[in-house]
Amino acid sequence: MSNKNVNPNAKKALEEMKLEIANEICVEANNKYGSNNTSYENSQLGGRVVGFMSKRLVKMSQQALLKQYNSKNDI
Repeated sequence: MSNKNVNPNAKKALEEMKLEIANEICVEANNKYGSNNTSYENSQLGGRVVGFMSKRLVKMSQQALLKQYNSKNDI
């Protein structure tokens, strides 16, 4: 499995999603390099953000699949 983005705009969209989620869970996006945090704290915060991103991406995929399935069965 490749880590390459299928669409070049996907990287920007994922970065925006990451910042949006970080703001939702009160992680300071301005502290980009974590200079005020320990490496352990940064890894914990990063893990939370990635976890929320994964959940959101799964939910978006499920909704897209359901929409596709429902449109096929409406015929």
